[in-house]
Amino acid sequence: MAHLSIATGGGDEDEDVSLSWPGVSDGMPRLLPVPSAWWETPAVTSRALSARPEEARTARRFVRELLTCWGLEALSDDAEMIVDELVVNAVLHGTRAGLGHSNPGLTVLRLCMLRRAGEVMLAVIDPGNETPTPRQPDWGGESGRGLQIVSALSHVWGWSPIAGHGKAVWAVLRDP
Repeated sequence: MAHLSIATGGGDEDEDVSLSWPGVSDGMPRLLPVPSAWWETPAVTSRALSARPEEARTARRFVRELLTCWGLEALSDDAEMIVDELVVNAVLHGTRAGLGHSNPGLTVLRLCMLRRAGEVMLAVIDPGNETPTPRQPDWGGESGRGLQIVSALSHVWGWSPIAGHGKAVWAVLRDP
């Protein structure tokens, strides 16, 4: 089973977080129980997003700029595609409870990024409690491929429940 922990001592940011990823062979999301406070740690860089599909553009720009600052430009194209799918899915499925739809300008989503030696974790937090499940799209269908794209481009992906706040859907990219 995957685990995640935050060290409380000093050290550079690559040593602050310990992650162990489960083996992935079927493309299904992995449940990663994470303490809710983890997403608030200084090791995580985040940006608030509104529950609007257009926010995917803002998220892509944020991801590219941050990866460039971190010297990980090689991950930008895949990271942008992944975060685009995660944001759109969060808007369409993670805000179904009515949060964000009555006032789409309301900030109800959060994009989080964590840099570690050799990898980057991207996560989108939404207020929904539904388990993200890849669908088998119709041959001619225009939707249903988002999580398949996330699975294909990431080293591992999954979701983490956040007590009283919904869930984080995340993906990890490895530096080539």
